[in-house]
Amino acid sequence: MQELAEKIFEILKDYHCDYPDTKHKMSVEHILKWAEQFGGDGEFILTELLHFLPNIYVSKEKAISILKEHLESFRIRYKYSSMNDFIKNAYFIDLQKEEKSQREILVLVKEILQKEYGIDYNFLIQISSKKHYIYFDDILATGGTISRDLKSIIEKERDSFINKQKTIALSLFCYHTLGYGNILWGLGKDIGVPLKDILDIEANYIIENKLKPEWIAQKQKINCTYPIDKQSSKISEYIGKLNVNNPYSPPTFRPEQLPLEETFFSSKENRNKFEKIILDKGLELLQKVKKENPDPRKRPLGDTVKSHKTLGTGTLFFTWRNISNTCPIVFWWDVFGHNWTPLFSLKNRGI
Repeated sequence: MQELAEKIFEILKDYHCDYPDTKHKMSVEHILKWAEQFGGDGEFILTELLHFLPNIYVSKEKAISILKEHLESFRIRYKYSSMNDFIKNAYFIDLQKEEKSQREILVLVKEILQKEYGIDYNFLIQISSKKHYIYFDDILATGGTISRDLKSIIEKERDSFINKQKTIALSLFCYHTLGYGNILWGLGKDIGVPLKDILDIEANYIIENKLKPEWIAQKQKINCTYPIDKQSSKISEYIGKLNVNNPYSPPTFRPEQLPLEETFFSSKENRNKFEKIILDKGLELLQKVKKENPDPRKRPLGDTVKSHKTLGTGTLFFTWRNISNTCPIVFWWDVFGHNWTPLFSLKNRGI
């Protein structure tokens, strides 16, 4: 496993590079320690992780490159000949708490503008009547936070956005098709117009996890963890106790024939094996929680909408600064007394 861990470290070596006090510093030894917790399946887990990791990890260097591409795309989309003219008319939405991803991404964006274009955004922000609103974030998973924030902005300027006097856009490293679709439907219903008519988006990576209706499901890559209905009795018992009765919930399990073509995992068989291992281990960890009323959003495959009768969002996408709690909990679970070392330390987040 040593060689596998070394190759994985080469990809993840800048994880938490900006946080010297991180609890578990990324290293070859740390990766091996995490893998060994899977017993005889440790080598398989590392092998499969290494297969898809290059496509789903955003290093700080890559993040800077993506953000610059997004800025240029918005400049061209909104027909400005220079970045300076565009930024004079751009407003970067800043609504998240200080410790959240948005603030850190905005710092990078402002550094890019200063270093690459000689633009001081903080000076230009004083210009009134901004026309282009841009919401930066790392990932849209379930979409709850972004939906709330967009709603607060759009409601204040609804007519201006509808009449195209102003624009509003998302800049993301990644989004889930299910979560994004839910935002388009829910927020569009709230504001009274189709959101897709007024919301622009730039994203580097898309997690295709929408399994309703069937014709859409058949086109999805399902590049996440979404297990089939061939699991242990413990999983069946857990699902039975979820106390969720929502006819609009996503399917609990992935149809066995999907995806029609396996392009994410190394093979269909290895997908099923990987999902089963991390699902079983995730449930084992979750059942160590002794709270009288545990958080209903927390599931073995990551946080999800509490009204969804699923095993978790199953996100497989990581960035240098943090990972989403919608990822399977084996990657980030770190609770005193649970005897589990996560692959990724989290910052500013409680269990």
